[in-house]
Amino acid sequence: MDKKLKAVLIAVLVIVIGGAGFLGYEYVTQRLSGNEGIEYLTKGEYQKAYEAFQKACGKKTLVWTSQKNDVMFYQAESLYQLKRYKDAVHVYDQIIEKKPQGRAYEWKALCYVGLGQEEKALEVCDEGIAALPSEGESYYAKYGILAKQKKYDKGLAVVNKALKQKLSTKKKELMFARISLYEAKFDFKTAYRYAKEYVKAYPKDEKGKKEATFLETR
Repeated sequence: MDKKLKAVLIAVLVIVIGGAGFLGYEYVTQRLSGNEGIEYLTKGEYQKAYEAFQKACGKKTLVWTSQKNDVMFYQAESLYQLKRYKDAVHVYDQIIEKKPQGRAYEWKALCYVGLGQEEKALEVCDEGIAALPSEGESYYAKYGILAKQKKYDKGLAVVNKALKQKLSTKKKELMFARISLYEAKFDFKTAYRYAKEYVKAYPKDEKGKKEATFLETR
């Protein structure tokens, strides 16, 4: 082998090995900082949690890993708990840009609710529904906002639209939401019908069984 070519190959090999070692170190330290942040988050020490997750997010990764994804969500949650809603929205936007997920749209919408911008929150929910129609989080967030506004018929329309999809997430919560909405409308007969359907689908759910028993007496 030509000496110059051999030298180039050795240099490349050294760089690759060194780079892999650096990325491995960054991955491990990201996990350590993330675990530290989770401990603070559990204790309700949100500022310290945010600082730990911010440090973790600053670690270099070659690709968007599940660990990076989780750390970003935790960072945004810390900001949400600190009521730094605009900053949290910025993080959720980064997540959505890299890997669109229903819960990112859901919590982005809740940030706008925290800012008192419920109409903007509903727009975010619609964006999430359009982008990920089989994920239930955006439907669920929209239902929650409409229920808060006492727009029960509109909330039912959202829930029914969701339950027509083959949902991968939040189906159980949306089925229970449908019961709650009919109760809010004082339509106990329909609420009871859907409560029985819920119990059939989730027979071990104590909340559902209690709700069905309650509605049976109405």
